[in-house]
Amino acid sequence: MTKRLVFVAFIAATMACKSSTTSKPSGEQGRATGATAATAPVGRDAIEIALMGLGIEGRPLRIDLNQNRKGEQIRFAQAHLTGDLLLLETSEKKPRLYAFQRGTLQASWASDLMEPTAFPVASNGDTVVLVSQHYAHCLEAFTGRGALQFMSGGLEGVTMPPKDLPFTPTGGAAVGNDTFYIPSLGSPRNNKNIESFSMITGQVGWGYRAPGDILTTPVVGGPSTDPKLYFVTRTGLVTCMDATNYGFPPAGPTRWEMLLEAGVDYDVHVTEDTASDAGAVFVVDREGVVYCLNRITGARRWTHATARTARGGPKVFGPVCVVPMKQGLLAFDTVNVIYALKISGGPEDGKTRWVRSGQPATIGGVTFKLEGEVLTASGGSFRVNRNAPVERAPLYNESEVLIGTTVVQVADHGSRPLWQDKDYDAIVARIGEKLIAKKGDKLIALDMWTGEPAGDAVSVAGVRLIPVNTSSANLYLVGGNAVVYGFYPR
Repeated sequence: MTKRLVFVAFIAATMACKSSTTSKPSGEQGRATGATAATAPVGRDAIEIALMGLGIEGRPLRIDLNQNRKGEQIRFAQAHLTGDLLLLETSEKKPRLYAFQRGTLQASWASDLMEPTAFPVASNGDTVVLVSQHYAHCLEAFTGRGALQFMSGGLEGVTMPPKDLPFTPTGGAAVGNDTFYIPSLGSPRNNKNIESFSMITGQVGWGYRAPGDILTTPVVGGPSTDPKLYFVTRTGLVTCMDATNYGFPPAGPTRWEMLLEAGVDYDVHVTEDTASDAGAVFVVDREGVVYCLNRITGARRWTHATARTARGGPKVFGPVCVVPMKQGLLAFDTVNVIYALKISGGPEDGKTRWVRSGQPATIGGVTFKLEGEVLTASGGSFRVNRNAPVERAPLYNESEVLIGTTVVQVADHGSRPLWQDKDYDAIVARIGEKLIAKKGDKLIALDMWTGEPAGDAVSVAGVRLIPVNTSSANLYLVGGNAVVYGFYPR
């Protein structure tokens, strides 16, 4: 299914900053060769100027895939991001999929698809799985060649065509180590509504019947040594299972289940573990309640009833979770243990300092920080609620800390959003302490903690596709004339 693609070098302008990244022919089947990504050329176009106008130091890269192209022009209909690749899918009935390295916009390969992708794309770093209405396309992430192979008979070692699905899929694939999982409405041969497939042969393995339809895309999370499969039913039952090999069903049916207050229409978001804590499962139900669940146990870390109606699933950008509501975007601290320190007297009189997980504050030589979910003060000598002086103490809502002549009033922020009802279409990336918001044909940088503009809006008229990037600080845009942009902060 894969053909050799030859890109034509397109930039002849002098580089203002004298830097460029150029693809080199790989000689492998399906590789794209000759594409050039140029940075900061003299006479840069309007989109590059707009990206530089976001008020963030960085460099734009650009590839024009139609420059010097003879014949029919390329036009992209969808954009996907994996951990390493930017994937662009053309608008034909049998699309062509172009792959670029995320870090450089270096062209990697191109491959043909049987039909347009219908759901989010997933990858384990080695294999990319794209699900359409009738097929699962499994492609090698490094070459774009078909990953499924015949393992016996006269065709042993030959690449198989895309997997013809024996059911109607209802979501994209979740990709594990050697197995992928797809939800469905069931099939004539069984009543399972999520099934496993080998990423080597495409063979169907074990399946599971959840007590409700699965109409969203499942996720594989956790370390590769102990991966877990997460999905949510239309009735609001969040489920965690062992993401075992397709040939070996999990020892127990589920690891945990958590029934939410209402049904769910949108995808869950699963975060990775950190050195100090397990990851989390973020989900919003039909009643507008946002949940943060422990990835390993399913226990509720926090919930918040927004009294709003969701129009999309949660997306996590570093320490901030953003949920699109019909009334506008709202954002939560992912740990959602936040304290406000209101200061009276001293050099910071009238100011309010915030303490979050991993973000302590020091006032008058006393350090306020979170230890787990407990706010503590330590260092120097201070009084709490007019008691005897101490050098260390736990603090609670409405605690008063006296540091010399400075008074600090402690207020527990609770589970309330950091900000809400911001009138933007979506957050498309996080760059440092800023979130990049899209509104129509404009982009604007927001302070991630307040949601307030951190600069002027810039016009990106002519851009058709902006994939949401939750895993790095880079920003990607695709123009209607197949010009691909990447913005890389310094």
